[in-house]
Amino acid sequence: MRILVVGPQFPDSFARNIAVTLTRMGCHVATVHGARGRHHGNWLANGFWNYAPRAFPELERRIYREVVQAARTARPALVLVTYGMMPPEIVCALKQACGGKVVCWYTDSTANLQRQYLVASPFDTVFVKEPSLALTLRDKLGRDAHYLPECCNPMWHHPVKLDDDDRTKYGCDLAAQGSLHYYRARMLEVFTDYDMKIWGRNCPPWLDSPVRKSYAHHFIAEDEKAKAFRAAKIILNTMHYSEIDGVNCTLFEAAGCGAFQIADWKPVLPDLFEPEHEIVTFRTRRELKEKVDYYLAHPEERRAIASRACARAHREHTYEVRLTRMLEILGFSRPSPVAHHALVELHAG
Repeated sequence: MRILVVGPQFPDSFARNIAVTLTRMGCHVATVHGARGRHHGNWLANGFWNYAPRAFPELERRIYREVVQAARTARPALVLVTYGMMPPEIVCALKQACGGKVVCWYTDSTANLQRQYLVASPFDTVFVKEPSLALTLRDKLGRDAHYLPECCNPMWHHPVKLDDDDRTKYGCDLAAQGSLHYYRARMLEVFTDYDMKIWGRNCPPWLDSPVRKSYAHHFIAEDEKAKAFRAAKIILNTMHYSEIDGVNCTLFEAAGCGAFQIADWKPVLPDLFEPEHEIVTFRTRRELKEKVDYYLAHPEERRAIASRACARAHREHTYEVRLTRMLEILGFSRPSPVAHHALVELHAG
């Protein structure tokens, strides 16, 4: 089975995790970047690639011409787009170029739909991590839309052994990851006197908060992420307020790494992990602080909870599990895991 994965390929990117997993599952996988924005880039680079295609339409056309050409070259049975910024006319061109199905697995928040291309584009099927968005697309617009949450990749989201250097570099009482925006900063300001590390490279210069001192300005991915998560006593998973009913990828990645986390309670979370048994949850900042103080003083409870979450994540919430479900929905048979093929990057720009 030939599959073209469209999305930025960098360590631990969504598109990379999909591509390497499909390859291990026995698919012939080609990749093309398509979008140039990267979550691990700094705020200036992210801003440029977010707005430059809007200001210079020829730049956008050039970017997507490469995607269409990749589809003509690969002739895949399936084109899997991993973001929601592709113009509708490009989706049409992709369907004509490959003759196969063109689908999107959108795992960003609904706040980042921007020009709502995801709503307008004629994808054969749309997969989203937000259940309310799937319901809206399906019931109100008649789209073939499905809820498909994020996951972890056991290739690198797994418990690792830490040496003394790892503990020195990554060790802390509290850790978080992601862009430092005002909502995250305000949520974490109650911990400014704690031993805290916030991993990421996207902190705008205009953000004024005491938690800036805890921001590492360092992107963690794959094996390094496993070390950073494992070395922290508690992972603080303060999901963005635009995560309405769904959850983020940190929930699964931290669990897969064997880390103990306290996560923002969301309506779908009980379907994924058992609250307070596999994932400790909070609903208010006050409750978050109370649970942080409690679990810092109870390491054995932390380890037991983290171990149960890790087992559940590796059993039920992996890319292989999710992609198998996607292929079933799309009517494809599961590829044979005995066949191994090399990834082909059709454009490395």
